[in-house]
Amino acid sequence: MSSELPTDFAPAERDSLENVLGTAKQLQENPLIEIFNAVPVPLIIINQKRQAVFCNSVFQTASNCKSIQELIGLRPGEALGCIHANAHEGGCGTSRFCKDCGAALAIIKSLQGENATEECRILRKRDFDDGGEEALDLHVFTSPFKYLDQDFILFTAMDISHEKRKQNLEHLFFHDVLNLVTGLKYAAQTICKTTTSDRISRQCQKMTSAITQIAEEIQAQKALSSAEEGSLRVYPQLTTTGYILNHIREIYSGHNLCVGRHITISPHSINYEFKTDPIILSRILGNMIKNALEASEQGAEITIGANTDNGLVQLWVHNECVIPAQVQRQIFKRSFSTKGDGRGIGTYSMKLLAENYLKGLMAFESSDETGTVFSISLPEKGLF
Repeated sequence: MSSELPTDFAPAERDSLENVLGTAKQLQENPLIEIFNAVPVPLIIINQKRQAVFCNSVFQTASNCKSIQELIGLRPGEALGCIHANAHEGGCGTSRFCKDCGAALAIIKSLQGENATEECRILRKRDFDDGGEEALDLHVFTSPFKYLDQDFILFTAMDISHEKRKQNLEHLFFHDVLNLVTGLKYAAQTICKTTTSDRISRQCQKMTSAITQIAEEIQAQKALSSAEEGSLRVYPQLTTTGYILNHIREIYSGHNLCVGRHITISPHSINYEFKTDPIILSRILGNMIKNALEASEQGAEITIGANTDNGLVQLWVHNECVIPAQVQRQIFKRSFSTKGDGRGIGTYSMKLLAENYLKGLMAFESSDETGTVFSISLPEKGLF
């Protein structure tokens, strides 16, 4: 195709099919090329004109093409059936839509000699029903390399559609459920203020406390989801260990897990001012307390406290129980739990939030002599 073809983004020029097939044959003659067929993700090799000269079987399955031979000479968007691939006569990469295409942007960077990774959203025609459209969410990786004095780009694409759907559903769920919980809490508080019945007032106060706990659990799960995505925002501010400990004791003293158990602040605990995100820190300590309450027998006392040591502020939670050695070796690992399937994010979330977001250090010790102590150590001078 002539290089004089107009374009709105990348060059429209193509190599002739004869040249592309010749290059494809040269690549196929190298026995090492078969390694790419063992790669379990879609992979193609493209030339400097962005045309495929090799395609593994996984990419062919993900494409709209019936055979690997059909793919040779096509550009990535054309092979995948992007609805914008033919929006411009120059083909994939040349229309105005391509300016925002992650695949096109990654390829351009690799044409300039860089490794690149971008997210790419593609709408394509479905070829198995009445011609509707389907959306692809891809994580594209491109890397330039040289072979037989020719420059090529290794192009791989991982399907992250499931991950994106999960994220969108989670965000929608958290938003809608928190709105409902806020409405329930407002209704309960209104009844508390307007009722003249002591019995109803007590019930409303219990309801308000339960709703507050539900909201806290939802917010904690939302924070964990954001933390795993790497999108959790940290808002450091001055606070004190005394405020944090009193706040967390007040919340969890009314928790259903605390029935028959007691949370006390150590008399040796210090009140120290430092800078951190108090909401994230409270969530970490809340998980420590819940674990301690769940492990403790009726009548047990859970002690919380704070101290400073070597430029660090340390907050801790203690209970008398001892963690078995085989369980200790699994602490902080995701999905490990002694409480059954679907659990096991408590200690994992503590470490994730403490070390990745508060720049602290999570630790624990458990023995017959000391019981179990979980602690978080944070820099005295704060996050920044």
